[in-house]
Amino acid sequence: MGLFNRLFGRMGRQTPTSPEAVRELLFDAVQSQNDAALIRLCAEHEALLLEHYPAWLTVPESIRKEPTHLQRYGQGLIGIAQCLAQTRNRPEMLQRMMGASADNPIVRWQETRERANALMRGLDFEGALSLLTPEAERIQSLSGGSAESMKAMTLGQMAACHFQEGRAETALPLFRQAIDLCRRGSDHEGVVAYLENSFEAHRYLGQGVDAAGVAMALSVALEQVGQESRARHIRKVAEIVRAGEPLNRVVAELDGVPLELDELPALIEGRLQFIFCRNRLTLARTTALVERGRALGGEGRYGEALELFQEARRIDSYSPEPRYEGAVTLLHLQRASEAVLWYDEAEALAPGWYRCRAERWLAAGIAAGRIPYSAFAVMRTLELPNLGAEDRLRLTCQAIVEAPGVPELQLQLGRQLTALDRKDEAREALEVGLAQAEEPDIRSRLLIELAADAAPSADRDRMLHEAMAPGGNLVAAAMARVLLHAGTGQRLVH
Repeated sequence: MGLFNRLFGRMGRQTPTSPEAVRELLFDAVQSQNDAALIRLCAEHEALLLEHYPAWLTVPESIRKEPTHLQRYGQGLIGIAQCLAQTRNRPEMLQRMMGASADNPIVRWQETRERANALMRGLDFEGALSLLTPEAERIQSLSGGSAESMKAMTLGQMAACHFQEGRAETALPLFRQAIDLCRRGSDHEGVVAYLENSFEAHRYLGQGVDAAGVAMALSVALEQVGQESRARHIRKVAEIVRAGEPLNRVVAELDGVPLELDELPALIEGRLQFIFCRNRLTLARTTALVERGRALGGEGRYGEALELFQEARRIDSYSPEPRYEGAVTLLHLQRASEAVLWYDEAEALAPGWYRCRAERWLAAGIAAGRIPYSAFAVMRTLELPNLGAEDRLRLTCQAIVEAPGVPELQLQLGRQLTALDRKDEAREALEVGLAQAEEPDIRSRLLIELAADAAPSADRDRMLHEAMAPGGNLVAAAMARVLLHAGTGQRLVH
């Protein structure tokens, strides 16, 4: 019967044998955000909590020495107190804790960090700094126990806030202080985290040599925590950064493992993806605005979406994402001349970003009156996932009649005919597109499409080498490189 109880979830709950065991169960419920379990445990053990909670406000010495344990302990205390006040009408613990926070620097610090974390999750980094900066001053005089861990985590949070506000130069010395404190406290995971952040801050400032030095220190720290594979990858990245990292490049991911293109094996086994890798992180507020803008665009609310892309563009002077998405949105609004300028900005910040080059060519043709706007409208419609194969083919053929000189439409036609197993017609469509294509991005994608299904030959190799020429599509060039090494027409994803 015991086996069936386990299988179907009818195991009896274990009865905690001590106040500490109850406390651990409650802390687990807080950490896992299991509100139902937290409420149940507080109800079952209310009397025990009222008796022992005051003593728990004194953090055990063993927990003070471990930053992750300390954070869990503080979050657990706050969660229990809030649950008792809200669900059991017992505010004594929360009141006592609020009173204790004035006298207990650890409790006060934990409360401050929780509030700062909430503000950071809401992308209010200045608000978080307004809490963390005075707290860092208050705990400066603390020593022993968990003091150095508290200082390191506070400085790290402050640095992250400055970084996300575009002040990487202000973040760097704070990250360095956090690293030194973690090293003194033998907090190896903390060293790794703040070295990673410091590396990104140097990259953001365009300080390649300094970034490479930090990357090498990071590789050593990763080895110390048993992450040899990541350490090897970081050393490779350090070489690239030191030599002068491109603004934008394509890297590979083979079964989830990141690799530079020259690290790929000749024989690819597993799922291979190509990913764009910029020389700078995108700031969190920029990412949030871009995501909201995309969502609005998906609803056809292009004017509102453009406003968000404009705000993201103002916040982050390095990110191509709001500029690229803004250009696409401007095309939806039939403002092709402006779209060209936004595409130019994206290309300057991240050469070869997605389909920026080909779409810029299309926008310029629409602005000059050479290409009807309907060509763009059809290409966006073809991206809809629920569109049937015959409908796709019909729309594409109709668009080619209206805009006969657009090679992107021939690429789409070739793909659709291939999907319908009409391979001879597909190849003919792709060859027509290649004859039309002067813009290198779309030309390289047409070459890859033709070469991928071709038998090994000198002509196939010629197409692959041409697809790798500068100025073309970066993902197409990466595919060509792999196909040349593999010698077969295997399908790749990106």
